[in-house]
Amino acid sequence: MKRLINIRIPLIFAFSLIAGIALSRLFINFNINLFYIIAVVPFTAVIVVITAFFHKSRIKILIVIFIALIFILGLTGGYVKLKHYGTSSIVDGASYTVSAVVCEKGETQNSEYIILKNLHADGEKINGKMIVYLGKTYGDFCDIGYKVEFTAEISRKDLFTFGKLNNYVQSNVKYSCFVINNLKAEYGFSFFGSIRSHIRDTLYDNLDGDTAAIAFAMLTGNTQDVDEGAMQNFRYGGIAHIFAVSGLHIGIVYAALFRILKKFNLNKYVNAILCLSPLFFYAGICGFTMSSLRAVVMCTVSVLARLTHKKYDSLNALSLSVIIILLITPLSLFSAGFQLSVCATGSIILLSKNIVRPFKKLPRNISSAIGVSLSAQAGTMPVMLSCFGYLSWAGLLMNIIILPILSVVFVVIFISTLIASVIPPFAVVLPYAFLPLQLIISIFLNTSFEKAVISGLGAAALLPFYIALLALSDKINLKLKYRLTAIICVTIFICVNVLSNVFAPLNGYKIIVSANYGGGVILIKSKGENILIVTENLSPTKTQSMLNEYYAFDLSAVIILGGEDCVSSYGGFELNCKNLYVYYGYINVQPYKNCTVNYESRFILNEIEFAFADGYSLTAKCGNTQLGICAGDYVPFENCDLFVSDADGDCENIYRVSFENRNIEYCIYDCGDLVFNCGNEIKLKK
Repeated sequence: MKRLINIRIPLIFAFSLIAGIALSRLFINFNINLFYIIAVVPFTAVIVVITAFFHKSRIKILIVIFIALIFILGLTGGYVKLKHYGTSSIVDGASYTVSAVVCEKGETQNSEYIILKNLHADGEKINGKMIVYLGKTYGDFCDIGYKVEFTAEISRKDLFTFGKLNNYVQSNVKYSCFVINNLKAEYGFSFFGSIRSHIRDTLYDNLDGDTAAIAFAMLTGNTQDVDEGAMQNFRYGGIAHIFAVSGLHIGIVYAALFRILKKFNLNKYVNAILCLSPLFFYAGICGFTMSSLRAVVMCTVSVLARLTHKKYDSLNALSLSVIIILLITPLSLFSAGFQLSVCATGSIILLSKNIVRPFKKLPRNISSAIGVSLSAQAGTMPVMLSCFGYLSWAGLLMNIIILPILSVVFVVIFISTLIASVIPPFAVVLPYAFLPLQLIISIFLNTSFEKAVISGLGAAALLPFYIALLALSDKINLKLKYRLTAIICVTIFICVNVLSNVFAPLNGYKIIVSANYGGGVILIKSKGENILIVTENLSPTKTQSMLNEYYAFDLSAVIILGGEDCVSSYGGFELNCKNLYVYYGYINVQPYKNCTVNYESRFILNEIEFAFADGYSLTAKCGNTQLGICAGDYVPFENCDLFVSDADGDCENIYRVSFENRNIEYCIYDCGDLVFNCGNEIKLKK
C-alpha cells in the first residue's frame, strides 16, 4: 500500500521555522512577552529527552526534539528582530549630524534617494539603515560605496503602518529624512556596488531611458528606475516576476555554465567551484536578494548531490534554501519577493508533472512551458492577491507565450551587456542586440491589461487554496474521488468568501475606509455601483490596490475633498470614472479624460444623498446610516453614525474613524482598512 505522503525531514524543519517566525509576529501584535513562554522550554526538553531513552523509536523522538528546537529558534529570532526594530536612541523628529556609507541608490517619481548603512548620528553609532530623499540640488554627487555626511531632522519608522508590517522592516531600514542641499560626499569603494553602477552606466549610455531601466531591472532585480506606469503594465500583464532575479535568471546562467564546463573534463570538485562561484558573484551584483539566494542555494544543493552521488530532490533543496535564508534573515518571511519566489518554485515542483499530462501530445518544450507557467501562476495567486490585491488572468497566456521568448532575450542581453562592460567598444552593438526587448516593451507599454485583473479573493481563502493545490500534487497519493472532493469543497468556500468580499449586503451598503501617508479614501459599494471619496494627496498605487482588492474597477463617481493640491493630484490617477464631484468653490478644475466635472453642493448618487458642508467636509445618507467625512481642521457636524476625520471635534457618533490620529480607537494607521456594512444599522465587519 502506498504511503499518503513521503515524509521529507528538511520540509518539516522548514515549516517549523516558518511557523515560529509567523507566530513571533502575533506575539508582537498582542504584546505577549516571549520570555515567559520560553521559560518552560528547558523543563519540557528534559521530559522529552528522558522519554526518548525509554522509547523504542528514539530517532523519531530526536526528530520531534529538533522540530521543536527549530520552531523555538524561529519564534525567538523573529521576535527579537521585530522587537529590536522599534528600539533606538534616536529621538523622532530631532536634528542630527549623520555620517554613513551609501549601500543603495535609486529614483522616485520626483527625486533621487539613497539608503545608508554604518550609521553614526552626532558621532554615536546607531543600528539599522536610513533612507534619505534628496532634493534636486543636494550637494556633492554620491553613489554606492561613497561616504556621506549631512545634517537633517530624522524620522523613525514604525514597525506597523496602516495595519501591515512596514515594508522596510525586512531590509532593516529604521529611519528616513530629507536632504536638500547640504550633503557632503567622499569617494568610497564598493566591490559589487561599483560593478552594478558600471553595468547601469553602460546600459544608459547606449540605450534609451525606458529600455535601459527595464534591462537593468531584468539583469540585477533593481526596479527603482522603471517608470511606475510601465511597472504597473508588467504587473497587470502577469510577468513582473522577470524583474526578480530568481530561478529563471540563475537557472539559465547555471545551465550555461554546466554545459560549458562539462566539455573540459575537469576534476569534479574544480568543476563544482567553477560552476558555483559565478552564481554567488552574480547574486552579489544583484544585492543578494532573497530570490537570488534561494536559487543559488538550490543550485548548490544540486551540485553537492552530484558530487556525493546522491539523488537530487528539488523539494528538499527548496526547503534547505528556505531554512538557510530564514536563519540568516528571519523577517524575509514577510517579504513579498521571498513569498512569491518560494511559492512559485514550490508549486512548480508539486504541480507541473500533473498539469503537463493533458498537454503530452504537444511538443515537449511547449507542454513543459505550459506546465511551468500554470503551476507557478497557481502557486503565486494567493500571494499576489494578499500583497497587491489582484492577479492577472492574462499572465497565464503571457507566461506561456512571452516567457520562453524572454528567456532567450535574457541570454542575449546578459551576454551582450557582459561583453560591453568588459570591452567598451563592443557597446556599439547594444542598440541592435536589445531590439527584441524593445519590441516586447513596446507591446506591454501600449497594451492595456487592466481588464485582465482578478481580485476579491481575500486572505481567509489562502490556506484552503493551498490545500486544494496539495490535493492536485503528484507528491500526495490520493484517489481521484478524494482529490475532486477537496477541490470542490475549497472552490465553494472561496466562492462564498469572494461574494462576501466583493458585494455589498443585500439592500444595503458597504463602506470601506482606507488610508496612506497624506490622506485617505472611502469607498461606498451598493447595488453594483462604486463611489470613491478621496482626501488630500494620495498614492495612486495604494488607491488602485485598494480598489482592486474590493473589486471596484469601474467607478460611477469620484468625490474630492481637500485643497487645490488634492484636486490637481487627481490627474495622476488612472481611474475608470464617469463623474467627478468637487465643491462649488473650485472653479479651475480641468476636465479629465472620459469624466464630467460636476459642481454641486447637494446631489444624489445611487440613492445616496450627498451634501458638501464645505470643500473639506461631506455627509452621505446611506439608508439609515449617516456618514460624515471631514478632511480639514474644522468639524461642521454634530451627529453622525460613522464619522471619519483626523480633526478634533464634538460630533456624536457610533463609530469614530481616523486616518492617522492614533488617539482615536479606530485609527487606520494602526488597524488597517476598516469595512462597515450598513443596512438598518451599521456594523463593523473588520
